[in-house]
Amino acid sequence: MGKPMDVAKSNSSDTTIELLEGGIRALVRGNRPADAAVSSTEDALAAGATSVADIEKLMEELQIARDYLQSEGERVRQANARYAHLAHTASASVKIIAESLGKWRTLESGQAPAALPRAPSLAPVHDDEPQHESNDQ
Repeated sequence: MGKPMDVAKSNSSDTTIELLEGGIRALVRGNRPADAAVSSTEDALAAGATSVADIEKLMEELQIARDYLQSEGERVRQANARYAHLAHTASASVKIIAESLGKWRTLESGQAPAALPRAPSLAPVHDDEPQHESNDQ
């Protein structure tokens, strides 16, 4: 009598396993019937095309951002060159003013006058070439 029970247990456990596997398959397929394999392939291709379009859009946005950052970098470099030229010119002017004041003080004290230096010219900056033209003689 032990044999019929073993067969019954075996059949019920096989049925339970099949039901579980069927449920898992249904979840994986998104509860679509098994004949939806063609539709599934088309859905995968559509999702792939959408992903490719999204990637191309992101690449375009990154290219725009890259171009913007390059132009901003160039603008900052030019502004930096102008600032360096201005700082150099201002420093040279302060030096000349200080030297001139020192010479004027010596003139006031009765010593012989010396030639006074001339102020540097403010030449425009071209591209990344800060220029300083001094008229010192």
